[in-house]
Amino acid sequence: MTDPVFALEPDIPRNVRVARWLLFRVLSGLRGGSLTLREGAQTFHFGELSAALHADVEILSPGVYWRVLTGGSLAAAEAWMDGEWETTQLTPLLQLLALNSQVLGRLENGFRLLGRPLERLRHWSRRNSRAQARENIAAHYDLGNAFYAHFLDKELLYSSALFSGEEQDLGDAQRAKMARLCEQLALNPSDHLLEIGTGWGAMAEYAARHYGCRVTTTTLSQEQYRWATERIARAGLQDRVEVLLCDYRDLTGEYDKLVSIEMIEAVGQRYLPTFFRTCQARLRPGGRMAIQAITIQDQRYRDYSKSVDFIQRYIFPGGFLPSITAMNALMTRHTDFVVRNLFDMGPDYARTLAHWRQRFLHAWQEIEKLGFDERFRRMWLYYFGYCEAGFNARTISVVQLTAERV
Repeated sequence: MTDPVFALEPDIPRNVRVARWLLFRVLSGLRGGSLTLREGAQTFHFGELSAALHADVEILSPGVYWRVLTGGSLAAAEAWMDGEWETTQLTPLLQLLALNSQVLGRLENGFRLLGRPLERLRHWSRRNSRAQARENIAAHYDLGNAFYAHFLDKELLYSSALFSGEEQDLGDAQRAKMARLCEQLALNPSDHLLEIGTGWGAMAEYAARHYGCRVTTTTLSQEQYRWATERIARAGLQDRVEVLLCDYRDLTGEYDKLVSIEMIEAVGQRYLPTFFRTCQARLRPGGRMAIQAITIQDQRYRDYSKSVDFIQRYIFPGGFLPSITAMNALMTRHTDFVVRNLFDMGPDYARTLAHWRQRFLHAWQEIEKLGFDERFRRMWLYYFGYCEAGFNARTISVVQLTAERV
């Protein structure tokens, strides 16, 4: 391979040439797949060329090398959003990078250290206090109901579906997810179910309609509150479902069962003990709780808790993924919950995200009319690909955890 420091045109700044050389040295350690990088007339190959996992990347601005060297994976994402590099295989690329996180950690622990304190300060400033939690939720969920309707299923479920066959469509798989949670809770008509995190009201409607129970559900999103309230009215379930615009920490009363679907990721590390103590306080003794949670790999939890990734910076401000071990430890330390069932469905989330990405792309012309620009489009494509790759590589997963008060 030509020495990349001197292969570039002489008018390219030397810091860019050095950055390229250093990055190529890191990429030479890729395993489990291959990467082809093209810049102008030059082509470079990295990794195991015989592996099935492969991605092609075209460098459109040489300055991206210095940007990535000094900013790590977050800067690579920002450079993608700015159109400085291109690929038609974003998910395979990000999966390859996820599989090689230890190798690529040399980048994260290098020059990027200079920028980490600022990133962590920004993330800390968006921690989920009562006041900040509303802003954090609004930053993502109040993009508009019309936006989400373009790529979610017709029930507007923004969480992993549960697939049972290759031909199953997204809507059926989403209903299967809700059915399993209800079965884990052993819902019956005499139950009063508390839902923390309403979404657009699909779970509350499903539980009330199919199990005849009463439901109280709460959200911090004005957009979701309005939609869910109207949805329950259209379904004629106002006598059984109450929708609240309320922080989960301000809930009162005692309930028979509790469900929360992918809301715990919005709690924040600092408030995880408060979340579980609140769940216990709201459940009667013997009551059951079913949580669907996106989780970080146990081995990555410590490093993850000290960094700020693309999702936390651009998609879910204030967000934080717990690990399974962390959740178990928190429940043991702060509650009397006993875990009765733990069900992993990570591959199902990869498939769910692939559906969302395809629907998003198909509907882009209509989404664009809502006022979103090309950088927004690229940011969301990176978000879908980043998460799908993580589930495929098993660096993140999603579980349904069922616990009981004793």
